[in-house]
Order: sequence, then C-alpha cells, then structure tokens
Amino acid sequence: MIGLDRLMKIPGVVAVGQFDSEGKIVRKMGDIPDKVREQITRMNVEHTKNLNATTQTLGQLTGLEWTPMAGWMVWGGKYALCVVHNNCMIIEAKRADFNQLMVDLFASEPTGGNPPLSGL
Repeated sequence: MIGLDRLMKIPGVVAVGQFDSEGKIVRKMGDIPDKVREQITRMNVEHTKNLNATTQTLGQLTGLEWTPMAGWMVWGGKYALCVVHNNCMIIEAKRADFNQLMVDLFASEPTGGNPPLSGL
C-alpha cells in the first residue's frame, strides 16, 4: 500500500488510517473527529472478524480459496468505506477512481507496484 499521505492526495479520499487487531488507531489523516474515528475503527475490527468467518465458510462450501481475507468495502449514499488488512479509507464515491484506489491499497510496494489481484 502506498503511504497515507499519498492516499490523501487522491481525488475523493476524505480520510485514511491504520489500526491494529485490537482496534487501536496506529496512524491517521483527514478531517474526522478522533471519537468518531475510534468508533469506526472498532466497527472495522468487529466487521473484519465476522467476514473472516464468512470467507472460511465460503471456502468450505465452494472449495475455492477465499482465505486469508484481504479486505472489504461498503458503499452507501455518497461515500464508501474501504478496509484492506488494517488500513481504512473513507471515500467520496463520485470523485474516486476505484480501480486505482484498489491498486494503491493492495500494492505491496510503497510506490504502488503490481497488486496481488492479477489473474482475476
């Protein structure tokens, strides 16, 4: 994933952050009040745990490789919330290039190398 400061420069990105598995905020950027950011982070951790169980079940049902889960997204109204591993981004959906954002979020190199999604 590219750095938070570079993500914040992408059109449509409102806020970005990183959190640990306990829900503690590690890094943050953007105009979201800390109390709200903490609530969103706790929600992300809980939802990620639930979706991890879902991907395990999908793997058992389909025989396809669904784990480990890499991330999830919810889109409602004018905004989307993308969570990839322990990174979270709030996006103004109509201004965003989601293809580029996914490459930047999944890229393994700081400069935005090839995402591990090739072949899909």
